[in-house]
Amino acid sequence: MKLLLGRILSLDVRYTYARGKAFYYQRKIPKDLLHRYPGSTHIKVNLKTSDPALITKRVRDLNRQHESTWAALRGNPDLQPFSIREAAVKFPAEYGLKPQSAANDEHTFGRLIDVFEGKHEAYAQGDEELYCSAEPEEFLDPVELESLQLLNEEPKFRLSDALQLYLHGHKNKDKKKFRADTERAWGRLITLIGDKELEQVTRADANEFVSRGIAEGVKTTTIERHISILRAIFNVAIVEREIAKTNPFLRLRIPGLGEDSKTREPFDNEQLVTLVQECKKEDDDIRWLLALQIDLGCRIAEAAGLTLEDLHLDVPIPYVSIRPHPWRTLKTKSSKRNVPLVGVSLWAAQRIIQAAQPGQTHAFPRYTDKNECKATHASNTLNKWIESRLGVNKTTHEFRHTIRDRLRNVGAPKDIQDAVGGWGKEDIGDKYGLRT
Repeated sequence: MKLLLGRILSLDVRYTYARGKAFYYQRKIPKDLLHRYPGSTHIKVNLKTSDPALITKRVRDLNRQHESTWAALRGNPDLQPFSIREAAVKFPAEYGLKPQSAANDEHTFGRLIDVFEGKHEAYAQGDEELYCSAEPEEFLDPVELESLQLLNEEPKFRLSDALQLYLHGHKNKDKKKFRADTERAWGRLITLIGDKELEQVTRADANEFVSRGIAEGVKTTTIERHISILRAIFNVAIVEREIAKTNPFLRLRIPGLGEDSKTREPFDNEQLVTLVQECKKEDDDIRWLLALQIDLGCRIAEAAGLTLEDLHLDVPIPYVSIRPHPWRTLKTKSSKRNVPLVGVSLWAAQRIIQAAQPGQTHAFPRYTDKNECKATHASNTLNKWIESRLGVNKTTHEFRHTIRDRLRNVGAPKDIQDAVGGWGKEDIGDKYGLRT
C-alpha cells in the first residue's frame, strides 16, 4: 500500500491495507507453519494510527516479531506460537475447567473429553484398527491438543507465569506505560525461545536474545534496557518460587554498547530565541508546556505531569516543585527538586495559572488526569512543532542537554547544575550537552 508523505512523496509499505480510516498489517503465515496456527492463514493487526512514519515503524517491528517467531518454530517442533498457548488456556474455561487444577469437577472434565472422543470417532469413521492406533495429534487441532496437555500435565512454572508474578506484586503494575514496556521486553524473549519453563532458560538463551536484537538492528541501549527488565523478572521469580538457579541475564555483555547512539545536539541561541517568540505568539497550553522546558531543562513527563499546586508564584523567588505523583513517577530519587522559574518558563507558569478553569487541578489536563500522564503524546506533538518552526530534527529532550551547556557557560558549579536538572551523583549529567 502506498502512503503519502506530504503532497509529493509517497512510500510503498508492504503488508498493509486500509479499511475506511483504519490501517491494518496483514501477512501470510508461511505454508510450512500453517499447521501450527489452527484456523488461520494470515496474521492481521490493527495498526491504530494513520501516521505514515508510525505505520512504517510498527510494520517493521511486527515483521521482526513474527519472523523471529517463525524461525524459533522451525528450529523447535515442540514450540507453539504464544497465541496458541493463550487460546489453549481459554478453551477449557468454556467448560468451567482450569489448566493443571486438581479442583476440576470430574463430570465437567468428562464433558470436554466427550467432545474430544467425538472427534476421535469421526476421524476413525468406524475403522476399529484406525481408532485404536490413532494418536491425539491426528484428530485434535493444535489448540485442543495443547489444552489437553495443560489439563493433564503436572503444573509447570513458565515464562508467562513469571511475568504475571512480577506484575502482580509491582508498585507500578497499574501504570500503562510500565506494563507495556515490561510486556514488550518479555514478549520478545518468549517470541525468541518459546514459553519455556523458567528453570530451562539458559545463559545461551540470554546471549541469543542479545545477538538476535543486534542482528535485527535494535539499538544497543534499548537491548540493555530490555535486559534490565528481564533480569528483574527473573530475580523476582527465582526468589518467590525458591528456584535454585543463577539468573541467566546477570552481567550480560552487549557488543558495541552505546556505539550506535546518535549524539544529541543542543539548541543554539538563535533556535531558542525563535522558539520563545513562537511560543508567546501562539500562547496556548501546548506552547506553555514547551516554554516550561526551555528554561527548566526538565523532562517532558516532569512538566506534563505537574499540578497547579506545584507552581509557586506568590513567593519572593517563584519556583516549580517537581515531585512524584500517582499518575507520574520520577526517574530517580534525585529527580525530586525545586527549580526557580525564570525567563520564558516563568511566563509559561503565569499563563497556566491565569488560564486555569474552576476546579482544575492539573497544569496540563490535555495530557494528564488522576490516572496517567500521556507524556509520549505530548512529546510527539511538540517534536513535530519544533521541526515545523526550526526545520531541524530535534526533540524536547534536547532542552536537558541545552540547559546543561547554558549552566556550564555561565560558570554554575556542578552541584547547582545537578540540582537544576535533577541529575544524580553518578555524574550522568556529564553526558549531557557539548563539552569544550
